[in-house]
Amino acid sequence: MANKLLNKIIDPYVKIDMIVMLFLSACVLWFSRPAGLLCLLVTFAVQIYHRRYTKSDTLEHIDTFEQRLARDRDEIARAFTENSPLLLCLIDMEGRLLWHNKRFSAVFEDETDLYAKVDKRELTSFFDKPEKQVTVEASDRIWKVTAGGVRHYDRDKRMLFWTNVTGQRIVRDLYGAHRPCVAFINIDNYDELLASSPADEQSSIGASIDRMIRGWAHELSASIAAMRSNRYIAIIEQQQLDDQIEKKFPIISDIHKIETKADFPTSLSIGVGVGAKTFAGLQSDAQDAMDLALGRGGDQVVVKRRGGDIEFYGGGLTTVEKRNKGKSRIVAHALQQLIAASERVLIMGHIRPDMDSFGAAIGVYHIVRQHTENVDIVLGDVGEAIEIIYDAAVATGRFSFVSPEKALELARPGTLLVIVDTHIAGLTECPKLLEKIDKLVVIDHHRRSRDAIENATLAYTEVYASSTSELVTELIQYSADRTGIGRFEAEALLAGITVDTKNFTVNTGVRTFEAASWLRRNGADIATVRSFFKMRLDFFRKKVNLIASAEILGNGVAIAYTKDTDPAMQVLTAQVADELLDMKGVDAAFAAGRGKTSTMVSGRSTGRINVQAVLEKIGGGGHMTIAAAQLEEGPEEAIHRVIQIMREMEIL
Repeated sequence: MANKLLNKIIDPYVKIDMIVMLFLSACVLWFSRPAGLLCLLVTFAVQIYHRRYTKSDTLEHIDTFEQRLARDRDEIARAFTENSPLLLCLIDMEGRLLWHNKRFSAVFEDETDLYAKVDKRELTSFFDKPEKQVTVEASDRIWKVTAGGVRHYDRDKRMLFWTNVTGQRIVRDLYGAHRPCVAFINIDNYDELLASSPADEQSSIGASIDRMIRGWAHELSASIAAMRSNRYIAIIEQQQLDDQIEKKFPIISDIHKIETKADFPTSLSIGVGVGAKTFAGLQSDAQDAMDLALGRGGDQVVVKRRGGDIEFYGGGLTTVEKRNKGKSRIVAHALQQLIAASERVLIMGHIRPDMDSFGAAIGVYHIVRQHTENVDIVLGDVGEAIEIIYDAAVATGRFSFVSPEKALELARPGTLLVIVDTHIAGLTECPKLLEKIDKLVVIDHHRRSRDAIENATLAYTEVYASSTSELVTELIQYSADRTGIGRFEAEALLAGITVDTKNFTVNTGVRTFEAASWLRRNGADIATVRSFFKMRLDFFRKKVNLIASAEILGNGVAIAYTKDTDPAMQVLTAQVADELLDMKGVDAAFAAGRGKTSTMVSGRSTGRINVQAVLEKIGGGGHMTIAAAQLEEGPEEAIHRVIQIMREMEIL
C-alpha cells in the first residue's frame, strides 16, 4: 500500500528532478568535459542514494502511519458500535442475528427474544429493498429501523440501525389530538321555524336552540361564538371531533327533540374543516362543507379533510319546502341576463335522460327562445324513458336537438351552457363541453354531491323541490313572457313533475301543486301526459318478472335484480322499485339490472330510510326517497354491495 502511494505521489517529482539534473549536466559537458562528467557522476550518486535510503525510510514511515491509522479506525468503529446511542445489529439473509451492540442487548436479549417482539419478515425485507424504512413497536417503545450494507462485496449481510422515535410519536399524537378544527353551525329553516310559532314563544324557542348548541360545544371544550341568530362558528380539537365522528354526531338527533309549533322538526347543518395548514384554509374548508350540507337538504354534518376527502353524517329528515319564491325571481332575472349576453345557448341534461331531465330542457329552451334563436338541446341516445315524448317534440318542429359531437363543434367562447337535472359533470350527456365553455348554469333538485360542478356562473339547486321541471316552471313564470308557453312545453314539464313525484304521491309540497296547476292552466292535458309513459308489452313482462323475483330483508328493505339486459333498464328498475314500495312491510326498495353498458340500480323509500345516503357510497345520488346509481359490475354483485353498505350503516 505504501509502495503504491509512494510511486503515485513521490516518484513523479523524483523523475522530474533527474531529468533536470541530466539536462544541466549535458549543458556543462558541452562546455567542459571534466566538469560535465563530474556533474553526471553526482547526479547518478544522488539517484542511487534516494533509491537506497530516502525511499526506504519514507516507505517505513508511511507503513507505520497506515498501521496506526488502521488501528485508530478500528478503535473508533468499535467505540461507535459499542457506545452508539443507536441499537445496532447485524443479520444475514435468513434473519440470523450475527452481532449486536450493548444497547441492543438491553432491549432484546437474544435472537429468540428479537423475533418474539418483531416480525422477521420486516427485517429480512431489507435485503430486497435496502433503502426502505420500517417502524416497529417493541418493549413499549417505537423504533425506526434502517439498513446499510457491511461491505460492497458482502451482500448477504445487513447492518440494522434502530432509532428510538417514541418521543416523536408522542409529540405527533399530541399535536394531532389537539389540532384545531373549524366548524360552522347553521340552524336550518330558522325563519320558517319562528314564523310557525306564536310570537310569545319565538324567543324561548331561539333560547332553547342556543342553549343546546352551546351545551354541546361546552361538552367538547370547544370555543363557540354566534355570527348571527341562526349561524355559529366553533373551534374544536381534533380528538373531540374524532369522538363525535365515532358517535355519529348525536347533536343532529338531539336537536330534533326541541318542541315547536312548526310541522317540521328543528335541525342543524354543520360544516367542518379539518387538517388545513392555516386557519384561513380551515375556514375555507368549513365553508365548503357547510355549502355542501345545505345543498344536500341540511340536517347533517359534512366534514371536509385536507386533500378533499369528504364525509357525511346524518341527513335523515325530509327537506322543508321554502314558502318564499324570491330566490326563483332572482335566478330567473340572472338567467335572462346571461342568455341575453351570450351568442349561443346549449341545454344539456344527464346521460340516459328521464322525463324530468327532458321536460326541464324543454322548459329552459322556451325561456331562451324569448331572447335568441341560437339555442340547441344536447341529446345523445334516446332511450325508452323519453322515446314517445321525444318523437312528439320532433313532430312540433319547434326544437333543435344536436348530438354531443355536434355540440362540441358549436361551442364558442361566447356560448352559455345550461345543465339541468344534474350537478355532476361526469353524469352529463357530454362532460367535455364543460371544459370548452366557461359560462355555466346549473339547475337541479338533487342533494349536492362531493363531485358537484364548482365553477358554475349561476347555480340553482333546491333539494326541497320535487323535480327540476318544477324549478324550471317557476323560472318561466318570472321570465319576460309569462303567457307564451305552448301546450307541448306545459305537458313536457308536467310529465317531468309527474314521474319524479310518482303521480304526486311522494316528495310534493304546496309549490309542486302550484306549478302543476299553472301548467294545467296553460294547456297541459293529463291524458297526453299519461300517453308519454306507455310501455311495450315485452317491457311490461320484464317488469312483472323482476317484481316477482323480489325478496324482503329485515327492517322493511326489499331487493330485486335481474340478469337480463335491456336498453331501458334505468326505467325498468325505477318502476320496479316504485312498485315494491306498495307492498306491505316495505319501507325501502332497491332494484338492479343491466343496461347497454352498465348496471342500473334504483332506490326508493317511504322516508324512513335514506336511500340517497346508501347509493352515494357506490357513486350514485338523488334524494332521501329517490336515488340511483350506475356500476360496472353485474346486477347481483351490485345488490350485494348495497346490502353490505346497509349493514355497515346499521340499516340491516
